[in-house]
Amino acid sequence: MALAPARRPGPHWNRIVVGLLLVADGAGSLLAGQGVAVPWHLLPAAGLVLVGLVLLLSLAGGSGRADVVVIGVVLLVVAIAVGTGVERFAGPVGDRTVGTAGFAAPTRVSAGTVTVDLTDAGLPPAGRLDVAVGAGRVVLRLPAEPAVRVHTTVVMGTIVADGVPVEQGVDLDWTAPDTTSAPVAVEIGVGAGDVEVTRERA
Repeated sequence: MALAPARRPGPHWNRIVVGLLLVADGAGSLLAGQGVAVPWHLLPAAGLVLVGLVLLLSLAGGSGRADVVVIGVVLLVVAIAVGTGVERFAGPVGDRTVGTAGFAAPTRVSAGTVTVDLTDAGLPPAGRLDVAVGAGRVVLRLPAEPAVRVHTTVVMGTIVADGVPVEQGVDLDWTAPDTTSAPVAVEIGVGAGDVEVTRERA
């Protein structure tokens, strides 16, 4: 009796994905060593695209699909961390209040509410205050005068100015109008949450 020909195993998709990721990392490191600016923050997202394509191709056969799914989950977590700015989450947890007395000191909270009240005393003639919150809320209260430049970035959430939502959704970037030349500035960065800016009436 003639033996049936042995079936050739399909591709090992997990090895292919790992190999391509290592090639991308090596190529990026080589370019970076030559002084080329490499957008490393895009690598997790590009890896997710690769995982998706490989999972589609694996429907035709092969092995290692479970490992590819695990790699995709890891890349998804890394991509979310990069997208939200994982450095924002480095800091204490809880609520904080900042006034003009601590204007120059940066404030960083991983989770909670930061209230910045600049109406309690006179502002300095110039300077910048940086506020970073990983997940939570920033409430900024400004005096009627002088003008204060407010720049806010929010990865996912809402920006409200004087009770009116001005930005909502993801990847928000807002600067208070008519304040670009103000010598006093407040820079706010939020990973996930809300920013509320109110100005006293003259």
